[in-house]
Amino acid sequence: MFKFKQFGLDILLGLCGIIFALSISEIGLRIARVSYPSFYQVDEYRGHALIPGFSGWWIQEGKAWVKINKDGLRDKYYTKDKSKNTFRIAILGDSFSEAIQVNLEETFWSFIEQGLRNCPSINNQAVEVINFGVGDYGTAQELMTLKHQVKHYSPDMVILAIFTGNDIVNNSKLLSHNDRFSPFLIEEEGKFFMDFSLKETKTYQWRSSLVRKIIFSTINNFYLLQMINKARITFKNRDIFWDKETLKNDSFDIIKYLDFVPQLYLEDKDEDWEKAWDITEELVRMIKQESETIKAKFLAVTLSNPAQVYPDKSLRDKYFKQGRVVDQFSPDKRIKALGEKEKFDVLNLAPEFQYYADKNNQFLHGFKNTVLGSGHWNQLGHKLAGELITNKVCKIL
Repeated sequence: MFKFKQFGLDILLGLCGIIFALSISEIGLRIARVSYPSFYQVDEYRGHALIPGFSGWWIQEGKAWVKINKDGLRDKYYTKDKSKNTFRIAILGDSFSEAIQVNLEETFWSFIEQGLRNCPSINNQAVEVINFGVGDYGTAQELMTLKHQVKHYSPDMVILAIFTGNDIVNNSKLLSHNDRFSPFLIEEEGKFFMDFSLKETKTYQWRSSLVRKIIFSTINNFYLLQMINKARITFKNRDIFWDKETLKNDSFDIIKYLDFVPQLYLEDKDEDWEKAWDITEELVRMIKQESETIKAKFLAVTLSNPAQVYPDKSLRDKYFKQGRVVDQFSPDKRIKALGEKEKFDVLNLAPEFQYYADKNNQFLHGFKNTVLGSGHWNQLGHKLAGELITNKVCKIL
């Protein structure tokens, strides 16, 4: 009997020790702000959307405190009813617009909101720039956001942020990964229709299930579980890092480390790429038409791809030469030509970004905890984008 009691006591003490160790680890991670949350939940129209009211530290690329407002936007809270004497802009975009790599006040749309107040055409109106951007969105998901969310805020202008680096691929069911969780615009015999078959997939059923929601919520509320999950994903993907000196090695495969897809820039595209572009252009037209329906002005902004604005011309030329690319701004020009044809305003940021990067020898993409020159805009990139877009909007008005 004594041995049995002692054995039970040992188990109890062991469990207490494990709980204590786990508690200390959790507290330590919270103090150090080491967390790897997921800000997304399933959405029937868009595949995924931001979790209303959720907040957490993002440290995987850059570092920022990210707070999602109660309407599911990575922004301050805005009432749907627009106040009188207010000029309101809605931003549609993907992870560049979501901008969880930087703090709220460092985002390009925050700079627009501040800068437009000095625009004479605003006529002393209050300015509100509301961010509807969500990571990994393609243009079809942005159209759904406009139809089901943006319209309730009565914007005076809609700005579509187009990241050609992956939007064209994301818009194509043929070019996308098989597990891409998104609606798609499909063309058959010259007619377009929206494919929502994502709702019929096992992935959608699983992500919508109560069991998955409980597991997901549990992980999202404990830093230690987030770290374990991150370790699992990292081991699975085995990310490879590089630096500038490595890039100078002629034998190194540069292209795959700069988010660079050569087919995007080539004049002679294959059939799948040409269809992807046709679908993208139709989606942009649809967003322009939907904006007009809600009586909002429309502006398309093409963002910069990392390879276009790497602040070293010799390396940059090497990227494009390796990919047999003649015109570094061909995708931007294609959207510009669409705007001229369909009578809407287009701003191409990449040429201005390249000029600034070369003149000032500054990285506009990348962070110290990842790789400078790759990935998303850093604080300087957001600031420059905010200034350029502000100037364009002011001219339009």
